[in-house]
Parts: sequence; C-alpha cells; structure tokens
Amino acid sequence: MKEVVRMKNKRKITLLIILLLTLIVLGVLLFFNLNKEDKKTNINTDAVKFKEEYESLNGSEAENGYTYPKVALEDNNPFVYASVDDAIKALENGTGIIYFGYSSCPWCRNAVNVLQHVNINEILYVDMSDQRDTYEVIDGVLTKTKDGTDGYYKLLELLDSVLEDYLVDGIPTGEKRMYVPLVVGVKEGEIVGSHEATVDLNDRQTAYDALTDDQQEELKDVYDGIVSKVNANVCDIDSDRGC
Repeated sequence: MKEVVRMKNKRKITLLIILLLTLIVLGVLLFFNLNKEDKKTNINTDAVKFKEEYESLNGSEAENGYTYPKVALEDNNPFVYASVDDAIKALENGTGIIYFGYSSCPWCRNAVNVLQHVNINEILYVDMSDQRDTYEVIDGVLTKTKDGTDGYYKLLELLDSVLEDYLVDGIPTGEKRMYVPLVVGVKEGEIVGSHEATVDLNDRQTAYDALTDDQQEELKDVYDGIVSKVNANVCDIDSDRGC
C-alpha cells in the first residue's frame, strides 16, 4: 500500500516538474517573440511616420507657387529617424547609409522615391530643415543671418571631403555646405560613397517635376553603387542562401 502511495506521489512530482519546465520554456519563447515584435513595431512605426510626413505634402502648393512632387512610399520603407548626433556617431565609427534632407525639399522628394528601393534594410534619416546656417548679401556685404547648430558644424567637419564650398551670389562664405538631398555611405567610420541632389534635369524640367523613368534608373544606379560599397563583404542575415 505504501509502495502504491509512493508511486503516485512520484508521478505527481514528475508531472509538476514537466508542467513547470513547460511553463518556463513557453515564458522564454514568449519573451523573445515579444522583443522581436517590439523591434519590428519600432521600425514599422518609423516607416509609417516617414511615409506620412512626405506624402502629406502631395498635391500641396509651395510658397513659390509650384506643386510639390508626388511621393509614393511603401509601408515597409527602410527609413529610420535619426538625430544629428546619431549621424555623427555613424560617420565616426558606424556602417550604413545616411540620408540628409527634409520633406518640403523638392529634390529630396524625388530622391526618396528612388532611394527606398535600394538593397539595404535601414537608412538613417536626418531632417536638415532647421540645422544649417544661412548667409545673405545685405547692402553688398556678406552677412550671416542664421547660425547653424553645433551638430551641423560637426557634420561639416566630418563630411568636408565630399562637400562643396558655400557661395552666396558668388561670394565665398569660408565654409562648406550640406546641400540636400545628400546620401552618404559609411563603412566602419569611413565614407565610401556619397551623392548630392538627384540627376541633371532636362530642358524646362524643374526640381518640382517628377523624374522620368530614365532619370530614376540613373539615380538608382548611383545609389546602388554607394550601397554596394557599404554591403561589401557583409553577409545578409535574412538570406537563406548563405553569404
């Protein structure tokens, strides 16, 4: 009789251990799945926000009377919001693609339509709408009318080799200029490629006109060249074909 009771108790203990282990395993799996979903949600949130920011100006009229170029972005576009400090860190020791621009810039709007299709999972987006300084010629004298942010001047240092001189009415300001859109490829803290603006425009075509199919292909080739240098010797962790 005692032996029967002992066997029953052993079975109960065994079942309890199995149940406890099952709960632990399920808890661990749930934890990692939730973390994975959180990461996906963050990326998707940025993609949706970027899409809404740029597409919100579709059909709107700019102050100069032109209509903003139409932007059509995919829901899972690769753009991720980044601060100037994030860009500085990436340029100093990171690897990836950085896009500097802003939504009301007509060149930028045409650029992102193409840039979204390059072969990379993430593109850092730095809004430059209120970062740069400005100069004007007032009564024949070159005058700074707005200071740039501290981060902007640091970017000028880091990007010096790929930037053009800042001229106002042909007068040099003594510094470089971050004209946008500016797309920069960086690999382990070294700039491996960059491209400013979009492509040469046709006769009577303005920055507010959509790029032709040929122009989009030309721009895509430029961006692909930058991305290929960033991706060189890097395995795609999402690939099922190996490196």
